[in-house]
Amino acid sequence: MKWIKRIVLGLVIAVAVLGIASWIFVKSQMTHHTVSGTPEAIKPSGDRLLDSLRRGVEYLKIHQEPDGEFSAGLLDPKPAFTAMVVDTLARCPDRYDEKHEFVARAVKAIVSHQQPDGGIYTPTLGVGNYCTSVSIMALSTMKNPAYEGVIKRARRYVTGVQQPDGGTGYNPTSRSDLSNTLMSVEALKAAGLDENSEAFKRAAAFASLCQNNAETNKMEFAAVVNDGGFVYRPGESKAGEVKVRGRVGYKSYGLMSYAGLVVFLWAGVGRDDPRVTSAFRWVQNNWTLEENRNLKDAGLYYYYLTMAKALRAYGRRRIKTSDGVVHDWAQELADKIVSLQKPDGSWANTNSQWFENDSILVTAYTVRTLSICHEVLKAKDPKSDK
Repeated sequence: MKWIKRIVLGLVIAVAVLGIASWIFVKSQMTHHTVSGTPEAIKPSGDRLLDSLRRGVEYLKIHQEPDGEFSAGLLDPKPAFTAMVVDTLARCPDRYDEKHEFVARAVKAIVSHQQPDGGIYTPTLGVGNYCTSVSIMALSTMKNPAYEGVIKRARRYVTGVQQPDGGTGYNPTSRSDLSNTLMSVEALKAAGLDENSEAFKRAAAFASLCQNNAETNKMEFAAVVNDGGFVYRPGESKAGEVKVRGRVGYKSYGLMSYAGLVVFLWAGVGRDDPRVTSAFRWVQNNWTLEENRNLKDAGLYYYYLTMAKALRAYGRRRIKTSDGVVHDWAQELADKIVSLQKPDGSWANTNSQWFENDSILVTAYTVRTLSICHEVLKAKDPKSDK
């Protein structure tokens, strides 16, 4: 009888462990409470892009949680998702700030996550650099002197987690990658760090190590592909590897190639620098809005956002691609995104990689992208480009 009791006890324990594991898995997914009501209808402005953008904003508004956050999962990377929404709302043409009650609550939620080390993150998840960087961006848009101390401590945290190679990872002990390095550079730029700072120079040096450019990157893999594009980190690409005459290289892909370009530009590297000229040549040779080049639809909407940031920073509205076609990138990108909007005003990817099946996150990405396009399109006549 004892062995039967042991078996039963073992089964009970196994079921309990499985139940707890399942509960943690479910809670670790991006979660949002059920929303009552529908997005508020907007008054047509006659500007298709602006109307699309505003419909996205209305979708975001109704998904705020009671605690001010824009996500509710137990292990969501808070406060990054809330900060992403705040940053998007503050930078859109209608400029939402703390005069709007829902923004004030979201900002309060972000600040509540600041840790003793200055980082703004939830310790249980451990993606301190990512969360802190996005939080700095959001808080900087408020232009509120009350947050100067918060931002200063957060900035010190971000510079402190920079690795010896100049890059940054998700947290102080993570390996550097180009995606997190981009986040850090954008955050430090938003926080007012001088572009001549050593932190920016080191970030540009790390980006160089991720570029498939044999002229400026002497790591062996760079000469194998040698197309001017970028990989996730030296020796790793989400697009996989390639072998040429026994040598191993790593495929450049869209998201990281635009990330590398914008890191260089934000870090003060000039357009005539060979690293930038080869990166822009990659853009000309690989222009597409149909996929995240070499990754298909994985990370597609973050690809669009990073593309917009990079091309605006480059400062040229028209791109002549390798087939001789001239593209007005801001107009084409805006048109593509508007065409993908859902009836409720949201956007979401069918590919769940990097949380892109989450409509709150992706709508925040997309409204931000449209805001950049709108700004560029209103700035000047493309005929003035050189």
